[in-house]
Amino acid sequence: MQIFIAGSHTDIGKTSVSAALCYALGLDYFKLVQAGVPTDSQRIQSLSPKTKIFPNGITLQTPASPHIGMQKENVHYDGLQIPLPLSENLLVESAGGLFTPLDQQNCMIDFLGFSKLPCLLVGGYYLGGINHILLSIDALKTREIPLLGLIVSKDSNPQMDAFIESYASIKIAHFPQYHDLTSFQENAQKLKSQMLKSKMI
Repeated sequence: MQIFIAGSHTDIGKTSVSAALCYALGLDYFKLVQAGVPTDSQRIQSLSPKTKIFPNGITLQTPASPHIGMQKENVHYDGLQIPLPLSENLLVESAGGLFTPLDQQNCMIDFLGFSKLPCLLVGGYYLGGINHILLSIDALKTREIPLLGLIVSKDSNPQMDAFIESYASIKIAHFPQYHDLTSFQENAQKLKSQMLKSKMI
């Protein structure tokens, strides 16, 4: 299994969901572009210590959009040419949302389309959240990128679930707030069960 974790917005919970999937499904972890510290790989390591973590595709020190970090640090790369690690069980986590710049010319969604990996979209329920989620779903479908489903991070809302499922014909799973490593592991297993039950994976 190889999957790409994308977000409908920045700071939406992609890394926690990624850690949960790595823990529950035994996936290796790869961060496409890391901007700033502490790193997402460090968070994965703290939550899922047995996960194999590959070096970041690109590491930038500037905690900003990668195209800004590139300029400040005088770093040059073609984001579409970032090689994926050799792993049959790989989770690739993007940075920011689908249209967050990857380099000076491309966005995260461009790499996703180029790599042809199936996608799990992580979204959240907040004011404007449905708009961000539906725009992201539409963008993925327009580009014919395989969309496995939506994972709602933190708070769930049955009314919002019902609207999104009806409007976008998408499967939804939930990864609720956790308070310690034990509740993280329990929620990760629950997420796996939801995804298997809905045939998301």
